Amino acid sequence: MTMIFRPIRALRENLRQIGAAVNASREYSKASQTRCEIEAPSSGIPL
Repeated sequence: MTMIFRPIRALRENLRQIGAAVNASREYSKASQTRCEIEAPSSGIPL
């Protein structure tokens, strides 16, 4: 009986990990965008 549920548990765990990675990516993107918006007007160093 447990053999039936192992693939389902593995799939559920994988989906959780994917969800966590997506959330982390969104947070990183938002933080990066916010950082660029804050630093852009005040940075006077030409690249």
